[in-house]
Amino acid sequence: MRVSTRIAVNQITRWGATLVQGLIAFSMVPLLIRFLGKDGYGIVTLLIAVVAMCAMADFGLRTALGRHLAEELARGQHPRFNELFSSAVYVALVAGSFAGLMWGLLAPSFIAVFNLPASLAAEAQSVIRWYGAIAIPLSFLLPVYAAVIFASGRSDILDGVTAGTAIIQAVGLVAVLGLSRGGLLGWALVTVGELILRLLILRYLGHRLAPFGLTKLGLVRRDVIRGLFSTSAYPFMLQLMYVVNIYADPLILTTILGPSAVAIYRAGMVLPMRIQPLFSIADQLQPFAVAYHVTQRKAKLQDVLIRGTRYTVLLGILPCAVLGVFSEPITRFWLSGALGSDYRLAGHVLAGWVIVELLTTTAGGAQWSIFFAVNKLRFLAWSQVPLTVFNLTVSIILVAWTSVGLLGVVIGTIVLALIRRPMLIIYAARACGLSTRTYLVEAYARPAIVLVILGAVASSWLRLGLAESVLGLLAGAAATTFAWLLSVWWLGLTANDRRDARLMLNESPATLDILGLRRGVLRRRE
Repeated sequence: MRVSTRIAVNQITRWGATLVQGLIAFSMVPLLIRFLGKDGYGIVTLLIAVVAMCAMADFGLRTALGRHLAEELARGQHPRFNELFSSAVYVALVAGSFAGLMWGLLAPSFIAVFNLPASLAAEAQSVIRWYGAIAIPLSFLLPVYAAVIFASGRSDILDGVTAGTAIIQAVGLVAVLGLSRGGLLGWALVTVGELILRLLILRYLGHRLAPFGLTKLGLVRRDVIRGLFSTSAYPFMLQLMYVVNIYADPLILTTILGPSAVAIYRAGMVLPMRIQPLFSIADQLQPFAVAYHVTQRKAKLQDVLIRGTRYTVLLGILPCAVLGVFSEPITRFWLSGALGSDYRLAGHVLAGWVIVELLTTTAGGAQWSIFFAVNKLRFLAWSQVPLTVFNLTVSIILVAWTSVGLLGVVIGTIVLALIRRPMLIIYAARACGLSTRTYLVEAYARPAIVLVILGAVASSWLRLGLAESVLGLLAGAAATTFAWLLSVWWLGLTANDRRDARLMLNESPATLDILGLRRGVLRRRE
């Protein structure tokens, strides 16, 4: 299968998985607020943030492992692959167990920061302690087993597993919280069960994809561990800064405003966070970028950057335009029953996070794949540190001492993205040996035209008052999608892009069956 076809198939399965997860999130957020209350849902969000931040104690091992496994697979070095995998599994097991133990011992000291309401204090303290002690070690192991599947270029399998276990978790939460009133304890039990199930499935599927892969204590090598950590320092810094930028917000909000503010914030950001897989193809491109770099195919690497960025932006501007322009009616129909008048705040958070996604994941395109493939992470890591400190400082000041309230954490993140994206565009072009002008014109010019068209269509629909009902909102989203399809095909894609799309579709009848399309649809003269 051609590389472009494999990426397309992976992306199609990702769309399906994202649709499933998006529907689950759309349904579960108001249900969880009803089952747990605003404060309870805020505590759940804090627990998710704590586990994510503690998982950073692997010092970038998960990110470095994916690159090294992909490199050894490209070279056919199976013995080295086994040494890398075995070493990573045991390091993750030891580090995760230690981090979980430390959380279990020190959690009582941190609980005061959560600003818990008296009605939930007793139950929440127990759940916070044991949930973190179990979930943290699992969060160390999951990325290690996922790295085998990722390095094989089969992100479609990862998406399928994630979607499947998400469905099981949603059913479990409805049963435990809705029928038996399990509260925070019930949520924690179901969530831990989902993590364990996902780990077992990934372990099994990883072995099926790489049957030569072995996990033995005798294959653990000190030099391999040193090699992993020697290349993981900068990925770790970037991971840590990303987690701080994302997950420090709930901690800031609960300390200053209380858990109910976290619930409103989480409700507003859940959809923008869920749409990332719809358009992010950087992780799919990374194994191929690594292979092109180690085999000295510079032109291919440049093509990955330019076309990967263009495709990512073209895919990302549709959900960003729909969620951003229609944020108020979306949250009104979705959250007004659970949040009351606070749905307006959630709508502002939604619009703000759409801007963040547009500037980061969407505009970032294939840049991360290139940086990681050519090992150009030093500048990224060190430049991110002062900007993250700036973001946190601005967020705290805006939340604590201005009238913007919880929106302060969103504003700080937007400012950070506006400063950082131009820097990364220039750096990515240089890393591939391209001029900045060439990269900007070939990767961003066409998507910018499409974005203007979508903004005009969606804004006109909203201003005409046509989105005041659920059917009107759906019709507006459909009209924007139709405008996107036409403008992407005729304006967003180049002639070569359209030619490659036809070739890909001709090679992949199974893919067309999934989509319900016929190969002749796109066979037209330019």
